[in-house]
Amino acid sequence: MKKYNLFKVLAITIFITWLLTLFIPGSYVDYTGEVATTGITGVGIWGLLSNLSISISYFNAIAVFLIALACFYAVLNKVDVYNTFVSKTASLFKGKEKALVIITMLVFGILALLVNDFLILLVFVPFIYKVMKELDIDKKIILSSTLVAALIGSMCGIYNSTLFTAFGLDLNTLLLVKLILFVISIAVLMILTAPKKEVKKAVVKKTTSKAVKKTTKEEVKEKPVKKVTTKDKKVRKSVYAILTLLLGTIGVNKFYAGKVKAGILSILFCWTGIPTILSIAEFITALTEKADKKGMISVTSERRRNVSFGVALVLFVLFIIGAIIPWESLIENCSVFSDFNTWLAGIKIGDYSIFGNIIGLPLSVDQTTGSTTGVISVFGTWSITDIAILLFVLTALFAVINGIKVNDFIATVTEGTKKILPVALTAMLLSIVLVMAVTTGISVTITNGILKLADGFNIATATLATIIGSVLTSDFYYLISTVGTVFNVVVSNQEYYGVISLILQSVYNLVMIIAPTSVGLVIGLYYLNIPYNKWFKFIWKLLVALLIIVIITSIIVYALV
Repeated sequence: MKKYNLFKVLAITIFITWLLTLFIPGSYVDYTGEVATTGITGVGIWGLLSNLSISISYFNAIAVFLIALACFYAVLNKVDVYNTFVSKTASLFKGKEKALVIITMLVFGILALLVNDFLILLVFVPFIYKVMKELDIDKKIILSSTLVAALIGSMCGIYNSTLFTAFGLDLNTLLLVKLILFVISIAVLMILTAPKKEVKKAVVKKTTSKAVKKTTKEEVKEKPVKKVTTKDKKVRKSVYAILTLLLGTIGVNKFYAGKVKAGILSILFCWTGIPTILSIAEFITALTEKADKKGMISVTSERRRNVSFGVALVLFVLFIIGAIIPWESLIENCSVFSDFNTWLAGIKIGDYSIFGNIIGLPLSVDQTTGSTTGVISVFGTWSITDIAILLFVLTALFAVINGIKVNDFIATVTEGTKKILPVALTAMLLSIVLVMAVTTGISVTITNGILKLADGFNIATATLATIIGSVLTSDFYYLISTVGTVFNVVVSNQEYYGVISLILQSVYNLVMIIAPTSVGLVIGLYYLNIPYNKWFKFIWKLLVALLIIVIITSIIVYALV
């Protein structure tokens, strides 16, 4: 199988890291700000196996997120309106595959430019993949238009809390440089990986053939259609429209139409404002719907279902994007979301916290003591765990709304979990390389040795140290907390911290395009069933080009310091 190729690369990487711990002494940055050597603390065979449990204990968030994502899309794929939406989106770009790829690159790149953790953007990838698959777009191009575009955005990220805290930077540090670097890099990505015209024509010819059309129809038919059964009940158009507009927030129109479950859900979630937005869209659609001679309209209108789904999809996308963009860090003196969390946490009946006990206590800061309490993160600071919880909740709600039976629901999510479980476990166990490199201190030793090859700050040694450190740690937080601290020790002139941060941020994300320890890459290669060697042959030119651009940019910035 193609996936075995990937496992071989992973096994070799883990084995090499294990060997390094047997021969390279460990180091750490002590309280005096100097690099101290601890000697060789090799990870024995027993220790190697015990590190597996550490990986599972500390790095399970990505596995939970992937399982939540798999369950969400497994249920979504059972709903006819979603499959219809995918097919219509694909048909919209038939013959315009290159445009779709470029748009996808721009969207993923720009979003990653603004967020702290680009991996959360994986939440949109199954939809993109399904659309591009219908258009027969090459899997490697799909991966480059999503993952690689996101990594390019992340390498030019406007705000990164880990990096800014470690080097005492602010939002304006090299902001213009990063934006220019992003524009150039995303343009290079489009030139080197977007489908060529002749490929597009071949794809159009292939996808317009009767055989492919027939296959597409069969695929849609294979996915059971789950509709709300209301036995073609009809309601008076005028009454339904008025109830939808005036009382749709609390689901009165749903109860009138006999949709009890939808009505109950509207009441439960009326405080979110979502039922209000959906009822406005439904009011407009119902108002423009043609009634029969008695002024009656069907409660099972496919048109209204499509509009409601479209609006719900837009709300979902906007909410996810809004939840992961650090608004209060990007906008000076903005505390609206923190204040909102504090307000929600303070809603009580006597001593009983309504929101905190029923939904979950919003994270808030005590102005007197400075301590934080709560579990629901401030909007704009949601982590991959928060998004996973949201996906689990939405999966259950979507099943209820679309009338999916309990047994079918359990079977669907079980099947989805089975398919994603190998990917989730692989992504989680990748961190064994990180655990070995960090706990033994070999990453600090290697970084210190490389940086001291030159006298003072040197772009070549800084780049090389970041490349090796990125492969060994594969997590930006640990890269900065280990490799980044060595930069602080070796380079005492703080004027160079801007250029150092640029190298660390950009080179790390470039390495994640090709590193076998890259979580995002391994997920992409496994999910799309792309052999590692074929991916390397496809992407190496882009990687070299981007690395040269980053080095030239760093040299220019260094010269201007």
